[in-house]
Amino acid sequence: MCKYLHYTLLWDVLLFTLITVINAQNLQLSSQLLSPETVASGTLYEYLVNELFNYGTPRGMQEDTVILDTDMSQNGSTQCQQDLNQMMLDLSQGQMYAFNMLDASGKPPPGILQGNIRWIGRYDLCRDIKASLTQRDFNGRYCLTMSTAVNKSGTLLPEIGVCVPNSCSADVVNQLILSGVLGTDVLDIPRYNPNTICITDPEYSAAAIAALCICSILGLLNVGGTGISVFRYLRKTIFSTDDDDIDVDGILNQSATQSLDSRNRTESDNMRDTVKDGVIVKTLLCFCAITNGRKILAIPKSGPYSRLAALNGIRVLSMFWVILLHTHQNIPNFTDNPHALTSVYERFSGQVLVSDSATLSVDSFFVLSGMLVTYLTLNKLEKGAGHLNWAVFYFHRFWRLTPVYMMIIMLWTTMGPHFTNGPYYWMMNFDLLNCRKYWWTNLLYINNLYPYYLYEECMLWTWYLANDMQFYIISPLIIYFLYRYSKIGYATIAALMTACFTSLAVAYMKYYDLEKNPKKLNELKALTYIKPWSRINSYLVGMILGALLGWCYAIATGLGTVYGLYRTPQGHSQTKPEAVFYGTVSRTLWASAVSWVVFACVIGKGGPVNSILSWSAFAPLAKLTYCAYLLHPILIYVYYRSVVTPFHYSDYNMVYLFLGTIVLSYAAAYIMSVCAEAPFMALEKLILPTKGSSTRDKKQSSETSKLLQDSDPTLLKIRGHICTD
Repeated sequence: MCKYLHYTLLWDVLLFTLITVINAQNLQLSSQLLSPETVASGTLYEYLVNELFNYGTPRGMQEDTVILDTDMSQNGSTQCQQDLNQMMLDLSQGQMYAFNMLDASGKPPPGILQGNIRWIGRYDLCRDIKASLTQRDFNGRYCLTMSTAVNKSGTLLPEIGVCVPNSCSADVVNQLILSGVLGTDVLDIPRYNPNTICITDPEYSAAAIAALCICSILGLLNVGGTGISVFRYLRKTIFSTDDDDIDVDGILNQSATQSLDSRNRTESDNMRDTVKDGVIVKTLLCFCAITNGRKILAIPKSGPYSRLAALNGIRVLSMFWVILLHTHQNIPNFTDNPHALTSVYERFSGQVLVSDSATLSVDSFFVLSGMLVTYLTLNKLEKGAGHLNWAVFYFHRFWRLTPVYMMIIMLWTTMGPHFTNGPYYWMMNFDLLNCRKYWWTNLLYINNLYPYYLYEECMLWTWYLANDMQFYIISPLIIYFLYRYSKIGYATIAALMTACFTSLAVAYMKYYDLEKNPKKLNELKALTYIKPWSRINSYLVGMILGALLGWCYAIATGLGTVYGLYRTPQGHSQTKPEAVFYGTVSRTLWASAVSWVVFACVIGKGGPVNSILSWSAFAPLAKLTYCAYLLHPILIYVYYRSVVTPFHYSDYNMVYLFLGTIVLSYAAAYIMSVCAEAPFMALEKLILPTKGSSTRDKKQSSETSKLLQDSDPTLLKIRGHICTD
């Protein structure tokens, strides 16, 4: 039985690899050697083992020669040398663990002509190998060899997984590859300075332990607040119940007078609870998971609220589009058929995934943010006769965004290495390195300005929050002009939009022909994608949302911006005027189209569009959008960096992955919102108004806080009173 397993393993796992290598070395397998009789007699078994040993040994090296040379031994790899020699010896003797190590290593798979260059082997199989030998025991260690260069034929070199004893370091494995020991010289890899990374289990750093302690404290606060609420609810329920409710079996027999006394005592207790609650109890109640969860899941009733209910649908659908884009963007780095993506981009429906069109989803958020900040603030200025507590205006915004934002950065930076386990785990180090270095720029909301390039940012998708905060900071100047001197206000908006158009046009004219110099793509993206002066137009369009447009204009403009580049993936190169025009005005045109949809729904002219966007189920999802925006890329990163086999792209797999990402993102957002976001929102009521303020200032602060609640489209929880006539 064991010998049969040897035959099957060698035939199914090693034959294709050996044929590839042997043919590359101008060796031949005779037809007699491949005959069934030869297989049954064991001749093929012996031949394959010999060829395998010769393949794994440098040319001219005899069977009794060590694998690693003296230089490697001097570099502290003596134990690795001994383990590798023992493994090769056991391989020639048919030891199963040795075959498992070879089986776990990467081999040429099918689909190479379709771009399958990820020969990553079996990560989990390698990590599970335990060799029990006479001299010593060792485990399997998984290493991944990569090269960004191309070989002499112009083909991109593959990623190859290698399973070696755990005594071997990445440097030693690299030397084995450079010396041709692993047979990779056939692929011409040694010529191109390959880089090898060996996967090791991460250790809990002091920062990770501190993060866990903070999360534990937060958890205790949630337990404490929930416990107080549950205790009060049970006390109220028990003492406020009459005879008919509790005397079902005649066990209790209270009189009507006793029931009335109980209710009176309960009301008195509630009064005392309200009066006697100190700061500690009030703080704990802010963390009540039941109360916060009920608020998030609450579906508002019809009324004045319904006039702006369509914003929930726009916000949720835009968030779905963002998740779809981010899910799709990561696939080329992990799929075994990247060439299949070309046909996807060439489809008409695939334009929602093309980078230039898909990123318009974020501009929808800018539109809603600019519109809501302007609308709510103007409303407050009118009620307050031009007076507004601007300190509260800014404090609310910072307090609303920052606590949960910093908590997610803390968890991602410290605990991120412990979230994944797979051949691409090493990528986490590069993802987190920027956060360890530049997290403070996120705290100050300048991460879109410094560092300069997008790929250097901490949590690079948070460039949006930096832009939105910067727009929020300058918005009072424009809003005040709109309130006092409307012509100056509109002139200011026009001047800012003109400056934005100019900066975009100059950038696209300078970096038009990226095909001749792809390195300039990062420079173009830095100038046109994340900088505030290139993204403010959508925000400004939201601020002038009241302009009269029309459905035909909105439909034509929306479709034109999304599908205007339809012929580009099919090989039609844009002319310079086309590229400059589209890059300069596309986001502003998209913003104006979204603005009309919002405007039409608000004035009751939305028809079926308003009915869809105002669906009540969007309301709780809309409240979770901020946390979902922050968390969904982390879940995507964790998934892709934990895959042990390449992802095979297909429409079905993509839909399945997209829907799963949405569900997990909003589930994680709900937990984060209940445990962290909502409590800090409640704490704001304890912080504002501050002591020493006048009665009018306190009242004004409270009203302002309510009016400005969640003015960002990724945060909005619309209150009914802002929709009154």
